[in-house]
Amino acid sequence: MIKTVLAAVVALSLVACSGPSRTPQEQAISYALIEDVTLRKLQEECTDVSTSAKQSAWRGQRSWWKRNGGLVKAADYGLSYNVVTLTDDRLETGARYAMGLTFDIVHAAEENVKALLAGDDKEKACMNVMSEYRDGDRDLQQESEHYPVLVKLQQEREAQGDDHYLKISRLEKQKGEQYSRSAYTVERLVKRQGCVKPKVRTLKANGPNEVLEATCADDSFMLIRCEWRNCKIQK
Repeated sequence: MIKTVLAAVVALSLVACSGPSRTPQEQAISYALIEDVTLRKLQEECTDVSTSAKQSAWRGQRSWWKRNGGLVKAADYGLSYNVVTLTDDRLETGARYAMGLTFDIVHAAEENVKALLAGDDKEKACMNVMSEYRDGDRDLQQESEHYPVLVKLQQEREAQGDDHYLKISRLEKQKGEQYSRSAYTVERLVKRQGCVKPKVRTLKANGPNEVLEATCADDSFMLIRCEWRNCKIQK
């Protein structure tokens, strides 16, 4: 049963990241980042189910990241590099591209989690899927079309270092503005919590780690922290 669900979820992920206007590189980037966000959200969900599910989630996430973390970082590099390539001196163009792609990635990950944890026995679902992550059945190399692209991005990232991040930082200083890749995602998140007509402002945008503030129509505000596209409202 779990294999059938996993196959359906992989198909959903690939549809979400393979729109007609997406290049093979963009598809590979989306695939890797969707898988990463899916796992992070699964860990968050399973942590609240039971002690056993929490331990299984921790082991699954740790094992998967140890094997796949370099490829996820390569995908994040690819996203940032595309922002620089699109942007040149037009920071807003690249920022909106990153926001839109991140929004799609998070939405696909949320749908994945719903499918994987569907059913009456959430603890069993958590244990089953986390064993898949732990044992390598959901490693990024399982997708033969995207894996070579991710490996190439990893090699490019290692060769170039953080030059692209520095260029984005210089552009932000020139424009006097900061853009968060997660801005659209945060707007949807706070709306779900009852924040009407939110105005989202970026406080910190340091690669995959971001801090944003949302001000609602009633002048209340929320602080949101995002780590690798998984955003949480701070209590």
